[in-house]
Amino acid sequence: MDTNDLAPAYAALLARALPDGSFAVAPGAAARPDATAWAALALYAAGRAPDAVAGARKALAEAQRPDGRVPILAERPEAAWPTALALLAWRPDPALAGPVRSAAAWLAGHPGATWPKSEGGIFGHDPSLKGWSWIDGTHSWVEPTAQAMLALSALAEPPAGALAEAGRMLLDRQLPDGGWNYGNTRVFQNTLLPIPECTGHALAALAVLPGGPPRQAVAKSLAYLAGPECAAATPLAAAWRAFGLGAYGQAGPEVLGNLRLALARQDRYGPYDTPLLAQLLAAAGSGGRFEALWGGGKHDTA
Repeated sequence: MDTNDLAPAYAALLARALPDGSFAVAPGAAARPDATAWAALALYAAGRAPDAVAGARKALAEAQRPDGRVPILAERPEAAWPTALALLAWRPDPALAGPVRSAAAWLAGHPGATWPKSEGGIFGHDPSLKGWSWIDGTHSWVEPTAQAMLALSALAEPPAGALAEAGRMLLDRQLPDGGWNYGNTRVFQNTLLPIPECTGHALAALAVLPGGPPRQAVAKSLAYLAGPECAAATPLAAAWRAFGLGAYGQAGPEVLGNLRLALARQDRYGPYDTPLLAQLLAAAGSGGRFEALWGGGKHDTA
């Protein structure tokens, strides 16, 4: 996807780089690891500002704890979900193989909390299946699971067993009529509704499994994500609609054009926070191909 016309948006992103290489979470704000990682991924996917990418990777390495995690805040080490994003940002640089290994080991050793499934429970999903969580020691949810899967699948030797179980967990959380939300299918007797960005996360993550899921297993979810109800030109919906459909070769002109519409809405609503801006640019710069964010090859999801 030609991104020359997005030069002002990339310039706005680069303006948030701080002297230590990290990126502010918003104009004039302090740095945050997720902002830094998404900025590195977006710039790398577009082949822009290699010095800024290198600086961001270095800042993430300095934020990494000795046990491999990268917490969202230094004072909240349990909130370590940015570890997956940092791993992806480091992955293309052989000099950062050490931080990649440490991050992968931490992720592999810290899946979401589980417990046995009981019939007739309050919620509909199987809580015995392991994925990943937002906060260490808590239950698995769709988005952190998808981000961890995308990161671990980028390794030279992905942990096949953990990825396969996480794939089963995502399929178990798929809603009966297609799509995903944050990770519940039913509460009491009420079937919950899907959310575009959660659906895009899950579809992109399932596509990285060897061979990908059978098309019939996700057909309803692909139809939901491709439909008009998901065509909102908002940052997360537009970006993850592109990544989710792009993983199956379905990120066409309308889907990619929606990224530009979302970026243009800053003229009306003001600048997006850095993670939102960078995710939109990452989707645009990669044409919806998530693997382009870390230099990987295209997965076969037929």
